[in-house]
Amino acid sequence: MNADRVRSRAPVVLLSALALLLTACGGGSGHGGSAFVFLTIDRITANSGGAANSSLDDTATSTTVCVRLSNNLKNPTVTTPTGLDSVNITAYTVGFTRFDGGTPPGPFTINTAFTVPAGTVSGSPPVLTVGTINVLVVLVPAQAKRQPPLDSLPRLPLSTTADIVFQGRDGRGNRLSVEGAITVNFIGGVTTETVPTCT
Repeated sequence: MNADRVRSRAPVVLLSALALLLTACGGGSGHGGSAFVFLTIDRITANSGGAANSSLDDTATSTTVCVRLSNNLKNPTVTTPTGLDSVNITAYTVGFTRFDGGTPPGPFTINTAFTVPAGTVSGSPPVLTVGTINVLVVLVPAQAKRQPPLDSLPRLPLSTTADIVFQGRDGRGNRLSVEGAITVNFIGGVTTETVPTCT
């Protein structure tokens, strides 16, 4: 009889543990938590096409890319986003991984202030337009080119992956984040680095 009671309680305990685990995992990304929206990175545009080139001979210019972020409603049936659904980005961090396994530059955390707006509704029947913004993002600060390990690389070009993580809050105070990546090639022989135009 005691064995039957233990067996009958096991599914309840298992379901409770599973629910607790799913709740704990809910806030780990821009899609989790209690915010009504989540962020996505639609594209990252570099100064040289697909990858970004960072010239170590131009130590006065930061290496930058254009990033397009979108503000998406979690519930696609909601057609009335408000200003509380806008997301204020307060900082982003850029971390590097070298393809050759050597010591990477950074990571670099950069404080910023821009807003990824909530979507708008127009027309009849109502049509939701996703809120987007294009921003210029610093991958490699100019001063980092004059510091280790970038000031004494054994050979160029050097290929790396840059991971960019944006962090912010919506108008209700909920934390949101989103991450994207791009290949960054550290090069020499270019005395003036091109800064992309964000449109």
